[in-house]
This record gives sequence, structure tokens and C-alpha cells, in this order.
Amino acid sequence: MYQTSELVAQRIESYCRTWRLWIENAEGVISGDSIMSADSSMQATSLSDDIELGAVCSQSWNMTISDTETAFLGKEYDTYLYLVDYETNGILADEKIPMGRFTCVKSKKSGGSVQLTMADKLYFSDKPYVPHIPMPNWNKAVEDDICRQLVLQNGNDYTEVRLLRDKNGRRLIDKNGKVLYSKYFYFKVSSVPKDVTMRQMLSYLASAQGQFGYVDRYGKYVRKWYGKPVKTLDNNTIDLPTLSERQNVIVGIICKVSDDVTLSLGVTDTTQGRVLEFENPYMTESLLQSLWRRIGGFSWYTTELYHRLGDPRFDIGDVVTYTNGTDSYDIPITNLGFTFDGGLSADISAVGLSVEEQL
Repeated sequence: MYQTSELVAQRIESYCRTWRLWIENAEGVISGDSIMSADSSMQATSLSDDIELGAVCSQSWNMTISDTETAFLGKEYDTYLYLVDYETNGILADEKIPMGRFTCVKSKKSGGSVQLTMADKLYFSDKPYVPHIPMPNWNKAVEDDICRQLVLQNGNDYTEVRLLRDKNGRRLIDKNGKVLYSKYFYFKVSSVPKDVTMRQMLSYLASAQGQFGYVDRYGKYVRKWYGKPVKTLDNNTIDLPTLSERQNVIVGIICKVSDDVTLSLGVTDTTQGRVLEFENPYMTESLLQSLWRRIGGFSWYTTELYHRLGDPRFDIGDVVTYTNGTDSYDIPITNLGFTFDGGLSADISAVGLSVEEQL
């Protein structure tokens, strides 16, 4: 979740607010009333009905702009949202909230306006991956290579020391009483599968670490998994949500490594809970154990909700808590779409199989 000043945070949660979009590149700025309306689409899963390991989804904006003179197609823009300062008619607290870096991939003029489709660099990742580095090589080198080919900065920190923990958050200790830790999940990529795309390779690298990948609001490629709740929502700012009857709980994982090799951990009986199934030719038993410690036991409610006071500080992969005054529900944001027209609202969902589909 993006952090703002206290003044901006208070106004975000107020019904007395006016939003403006701002896009800029080296050629100039377009903002204010020139951007008439817009909507965005962001996902942490490529599946329509379930949470996913290794999803690598491109994010996009559709905008209607009252500017028919500028040539937008193929150009890259930094995109921001800001709140109007009612006293100066300028930018409240001089703070613009970054929403991402996008390239115009479609442009259609109609009357006195132009409709733009803006997408991040992962939009171009469905091309075949041809390594520009010697193989075999480490996963970091492969990830860096793909990011360079996409002209995308790799924002993943491979130097960060991580304490290994079990699903309850307890530190893992070996038989001699030493605390176990890892400098990330390093592994060797032996070769590149035939006809594999850059998106598929990034997916393999992400799923091997128990994560999904996306381009963040600064235009960097990052990976993450769902963490602790960042905010509580109630009926004052959202319409009544649609919630699943049962809580989803990840009880097992099954990974197809090849036609002859399948690895699994946890419970593989789908009647006992959610079992995530995926393919990864680089999976090993040790990698599977490491990612299982990260995701095993993760629970959530399948949810759809309309956030009347759309909050641009939210990122996909954030977890919010919904409370109705009696009960609370943790909701991982797997899909997030903003609608802008001077106001800002959001559609938030946490996908997951229905009760009937789990029976």
C-alpha cells in the first residue's frame, strides 16, 4: 500500500474530494480537465476464478482525452492521480500519487476527443524468449535478461536476507538451534524450453518462489505474495460485498515438473481445501518446501466489492479486512479496477472457487 502524507490520507477517506489524472513524458504534461475519464485494470492472477502462483499480468488504463493534436501511439507516460486543493485549485499538498508507467498501444480519435489504451511493459512479454546470456545461468541473471529485453527495471532485491518461517510466522531453527535464513531463492536455470515466451519464463521464476509478478507504480518489475492486512473497510465507504460462504484455505500444492515428474506437499485431496496446481520445469523439492512455508495455510474469502471511495494507495497483492461490525474477513486484492471521472471508485475482488466447485 502506497504511503501519503496525513493530509492527503485524510482527504482520500473523505466524501469531499475531487480527483485529477496527470500523465507526463519528456514532451510535456496532460492533466486537469483535459483528461475526461479513465478506467484501469490490474490483476494478480490470470485465472478468472482462482488464485494463482506465478501469474505475470500486464496492467492497463483506458483514457478519454480532449486532445486530438498530440500523437500518443507508442509513447510512454508516467501516470499519476492527485487531489484538488480547493483553496488554490492546484495539487493538494503538492502530492501526486504514482499509478504506473504505461505505453500507448492503441489510439482512436472520435469527434473532439481521443480514446487511449495504455499498457505497461509486460504487454510486450508474449514474444519468444531468446537468451542474451550464456546458459545455464542463475534465475536472477535470467530475470535481469528478460527485463533488459523489455526495457524494464528489475525491482526485485536479491540481496535481502530473509528469515525462514513456518506458516504461523515462527522462525525456523535447525537441529543445532541455529536460526535458518536465506538470501532469497537462488536456483539454476539449466535450459530454456522450446518456444517459451518471456512472460512464461517470468512466470516460472515467480512460481518457483511462491509469488506472482507485475510492474509496480514506479515502472519496475517486482514479485510478491499476499501479506498482512493493510487497511480495514466498512459499510461507510463500500457497498455490501458479495462473500463466499466458506473460507478458502491452501492445504496443498502440486507442481508438474515434466511428463514424468510431479512434486507435491501438504494435502492433495481437493475436498479438504484449496490445492494449487501449476507447472514449472525448474522446480525442486527444496524450492517447493521453501515456497510451501510461504503460502501453506493462506486463507481468504472469495469476494467482490464496490469501493465508493476508491483508494489509489491500494496495490494488487495487498490484503484488506472487511468488517460488518460483527465479523471480519481478510480479502487479498487479486483484481483491482479504478474508474475516474472527477471522482474515483474501485472494483475490488478476491477470486476463488465457489463452494459448489469445491465440493
